[in-house]
Amino acid sequence: MTKINFPSLFQTPLHKFNHFFIFGNDTAVFERAISFIQKKVSSPLAIKTEADLLNSSSSSLSLFKEDSESSLTLVPNVTDKLLPRLEHLQEGIFIFTSEKARAASKLVTHFTTTPQSLAIGAYASPITTSEFEFIAGETHLPDSFKGALFKTYQNDYMGLLCALQKIKLFGEVPEAHYTSFLEGQSSLNDVTPLRNAFLLRDLNKTTEFFSLLTSSDLIIFLRGLTRSFLTLFDLLPYKNAPKTIPWQKLTPPIFFKDVPLFESALLRWKKEEIQSLLETFLFLEHKVKYAAFTLPQVSQTLLAKIVSRETI
Repeated sequence: MTKINFPSLFQTPLHKFNHFFIFGNDTAVFERAISFIQKKVSSPLAIKTEADLLNSSSSSLSLFKEDSESSLTLVPNVTDKLLPRLEHLQEGIFIFTSEKARAASKLVTHFTTTPQSLAIGAYASPITTSEFEFIAGETHLPDSFKGALFKTYQNDYMGLLCALQKIKLFGEVPEAHYTSFLEGQSSLNDVTPLRNAFLLRDLNKTTEFFSLLTSSDLIIFLRGLTRSFLTLFDLLPYKNAPKTIPWQKLTPPIFFKDVPLFESALLRWKKEEIQSLLETFLFLEHKVKYAAFTLPQVSQTLLAKIVSRETI
């Protein structure tokens, strides 16, 4: 009998199996299981449908083989119709999922009793220490900081991933900055609305969105502003003829929905102001990292740039 619940996956020798079946009622846990298996297999993930398999004859199932025996294929939302085909899938590694299958279903029974197959119950589960070490193990953080992260995000998987991404951008985190990464997620879904308001020199909206930001968002925000104002600097030669801008030839190209934003921003900032801002962004990032600059200090500095009209 080879059936486990999700938390046990991290203590299971996966090399013994080539068919994994994930079932249950928590799609977020589905994603966590798939991510873990993919990383352990160390192979790109191909996605195929049940119909792809059902519409292929037994003799043509070799079409689904990859060059390597460790190829990994995800087949989501499978049903009992797939059962007769499974015996023909001998090459490569497959992950099958079903939100409808229950513990006593034919699919679960098959993957539980078939050699080299593993059934995984995906139900709501807090992050265990094993999963946390797997996710955060390569960050080389001090044990005290890792312990605080684990305690804060044990029931917030996406929050943990977001915090770790911010830490990676930040670099080595001084102890004085620990709390800024333990505040939970920003009230903003992302920093784009704040970036847009700043580009448009909209003092009221920028002030409003700054109030929704957290300290741990500062590096992401400052780097986003830097990229946007570097683009704006490249657009300066077209300031008097914006309709001639080769948007798709820019590096990186501007998404068509952002074209009006940059056309408007181009009219609101002078060359000297953009150059001054780019220097300010670098200065502020350095201060945030190494001088414990706070969110109010950063926001006050940048809001002053919106208000001022520099003449150099």
